[in-house]
Amino acid sequence: MKIYEMSNQQRIDYLVAQDIIDQEQADFLAKKQPLSEDLANSLSENQLGIFGLPYGIATDFLINGKEYVVPMSIEEPSVIAAASNGAKRIKANGGFHVTTSQHIMYGQIVLEETSSEILQKLEASQADIIDAADQSRQSLLKRGGGVTSLTFEKVGDVTEILLGVNTVDAMGANIVNSMLETIAPQISTLTGQNVLCAILSNSGKSQLVQAEARVKFADLQTKQMSGQEVAERIVRLTNFAKHSVMRSITHNKGIMNGIDAVLLATGNDFRAEEAAAHSFYAQDGYQPFSNWQIKDGQLVGTLELPIEIGSVGGAIKALPMAQLSLAIMNINNSQELQAVIGSVGLANNLSALRALVTTGIQAGHMSLQSKSLAVSAGAKGDEITEISKQLNQSKEYTLEKASELLEKLRKQ
Repeated sequence: MKIYEMSNQQRIDYLVAQDIIDQEQADFLAKKQPLSEDLANSLSENQLGIFGLPYGIATDFLINGKEYVVPMSIEEPSVIAAASNGAKRIKANGGFHVTTSQHIMYGQIVLEETSSEILQKLEASQADIIDAADQSRQSLLKRGGGVTSLTFEKVGDVTEILLGVNTVDAMGANIVNSMLETIAPQISTLTGQNVLCAILSNSGKSQLVQAEARVKFADLQTKQMSGQEVAERIVRLTNFAKHSVMRSITHNKGIMNGIDAVLLATGNDFRAEEAAAHSFYAQDGYQPFSNWQIKDGQLVGTLELPIEIGSVGGAIKALPMAQLSLAIMNINNSQELQAVIGSVGLANNLSALRALVTTGIQAGHMSLQSKSLAVSAGAKGDEITEISKQLNQSKEYTLEKASELLEKLRKQ
């Protein structure tokens, strides 16, 4: 039986049988209580309840020679299916090859005025400022992290002080902000200037992930179209996105569908990642995050993207479901998680582009949406499967049709 044909409990049992999770983790999943009231109250303000999102797994990810089952949390039908579909085609051709860069987070201190004298004072005290920042987070130094750079620059009529920090496996927002607030008074006293602000930057420019995937033509073909034609059409559509911002935006949204779903499942800040990713490709005119071309008789896809995440600390440590997600993937550090996330983005991109240039995006999307329509119409239990089946047969995906079919079913 294929995973998408299984019940929820059967999927949990499958993960146990494959030694992906243990029985305690399986029991936790089966209880369907991901968050205690006390923990929810501690994470956000004016708490009323817990907002749920579906939590599923994408399969067939082979990344740098290691196989992964990838947890994803998302409300949109077809995203997890698309990730698995793309990953399966890529796995058959050797899997994803991913490289990651050092994990550097930047922070800014802005002084209200600027002058050559201010910049000279800062340059002369650079070593002392770095030492003060490092000493404020000695635990980070013990883990191999710490300040990697400190620069000073006149920007308009203010002074920008840019601090680069290797945050190791933490996303780093709280670490960098704490460092900045420690050294800001020292800098203010040194320069005689007021600090306008001290805050991290979500640029992500030094947290780049580069993923590559190759797919033979034979693994792209449909009943109506040869694999080579599919590949050529994917390349043409990608090239069009390079010249059309309207298309590029949606091209990239499809990539972020998969990326954000993994970020949510692992307790990471998807808002920070969205800011980092889109700003990286907006500096010289907005561009698609990925590129597809034909090389050596294969479709070759590459993705280069800042992926601003962590595998320890903050909500990641606090949320039981985030910890479970990391355990399911057997993640050892943040760079490995970055590699997985980049691969998911490229897999979703492949599936979306293949659908667009062949059957169209709605064919697969609406067949998966049919269950949601059945539930919205009031179907329960086995009724959901039956109404979904009838909607897929009729190809009329409306709430009115679902309600009509449910009424007829209940009269039988």
